[in-house]
Amino acid sequence: MTSIDRIRLPTPFNVGDVNCYLLPTAELTVIDPGPETADARTALRSGLNERDYSVEDIANVLITHPHMDHFGGARRLANEADARVIAHEDAVERLAAPTGQFEDEQAFFHAFLRSMGMPDDTVRTVLTLPESYTDFQRPVSPDRTVADGERLDVGVTLDCVHTPGHAVGSVCYRLRSENTVFTGDHVLPDITPNPTLTTLPGKSDERTRSLPTYLASLEKLRAVDEAVGYGGHGERMTALQERIDETIAHHHERKEHIAGMVPDSEPGTTAYRLMNELFPELPATEGFVGISEVVGHLDLLDDEGRIDWHETDGVRKCVLAD
Repeated sequence: MTSIDRIRLPTPFNVGDVNCYLLPTAELTVIDPGPETADARTALRSGLNERDYSVEDIANVLITHPHMDHFGGARRLANEADARVIAHEDAVERLAAPTGQFEDEQAFFHAFLRSMGMPDDTVRTVLTLPESYTDFQRPVSPDRTVADGERLDVGVTLDCVHTPGHAVGSVCYRLRSENTVFTGDHVLPDITPNPTLTTLPGKSDERTRSLPTYLASLEKLRAVDEAVGYGGHGERMTALQERIDETIAHHHERKEHIAGMVPDSEPGTTAYRLMNELFPELPATEGFVGISEVVGHLDLLDDEGRIDWHETDGVRKCVLAD
């Protein structure tokens, strides 16, 4: 048996603390070392010391997905500990060059958000606001990558389950000996992760269909035998499959709600207008998340053949299909 321990690390983001997990085997393994902030470093060191460890004891740093609240401090920690950094192969580009990835996405999504009906000044604001967040991450090149179905030996055996959707390169780590899955942000106990729009791995001119991909990944994880989930935020989930079912149900309910907002005749409506109707008091800081939510559910409706799109002057509008 392996003792699973958790150190809560503070973040400067609305989501609050991020969970950093320890697997204290012969090779001390850390899962998600938190953002690159002094507060997170202090909390991690204190947590290790309380458990009679030091940074130098860490042999492996596992990353569940390339979001800065989870990986931002990985490079500094790995350098200090002389530890291996391990992540999914699709996350490498985003981990090794996060600023370049962000700039590519700014360029691509400027035109895309305009096509969704968002005014140009709003687009500039929505795409510029996250720039300050880049201070909380440092580029890191994984020493080892993993793929779906791969078995990883870090003193205990972890099976890797590729779960894209919330993020490109998201991976859950199954610890079968403990009936446990480390889910990152793929499944969380108290909030429903938002599958945010991004570009496809290795491409700068094509977006992900994040929500359909996310739901497919949820169905994939639902099929595992392990019952307990340890998420990137919040408390452990003692009934992982039930939480997955709740998350899937939430998105299908939201999809039907949005379907009821789409007109059944021309001229139709834009994703931006739907976002404002759905979230009338959404702050600018959440604008990209909001439009991602709406586009994702329109993708689901599109996949089901329930909406039609037409374009006028570069702006796309949708109507219910006949």
